[in-house]
Amino acid sequence: MSVKKQTAAPGSDFDAEVDSARKRLEASLNQEDGFDDLAALQALAPILAQKISSRRLTFTLGDEDDEETQIAVIHVQTDEELGFIFAEDGEYVFESNHPDYFDDFVDDDAERFVERLYETLRADLPKYEVENKS
Repeated sequence: MSVKKQTAAPGSDFDAEVDSARKRLEASLNQEDGFDDLAALQALAPILAQKISSRRLTFTLGDEDDEETQIAVIHVQTDEELGFIFAEDGEYVFESNHPDYFDDFVDDDAERFVERLYETLRADLPKYEVENKS
């Protein structure tokens, strides 16, 4: 049995991802090229609708207050906000209103963020629904 040699140095993918995230963060902090939170959420909304198409959930873009625009994650049957998504400093953030069910997380890549949200909701929504029957 032979072992295949790695063509890339160990950790190079990790370092490339960290470098990429660092560049995005530096750009977001730069006044001229700043990260536009609203534009980021507007770009994220169709990805959410496509990847997490459900009769159980809706995603609503709106202002809770004047300081921060966010996307609310609403459970249709209970009409309850399960959590919300906002963008800040080049990152997407999910914060749960039900930490007993759903974990908060942060990601700087829109596609990866939606995949993580999909997995979080898929794994934890059954427990929420069983314990919150209406």
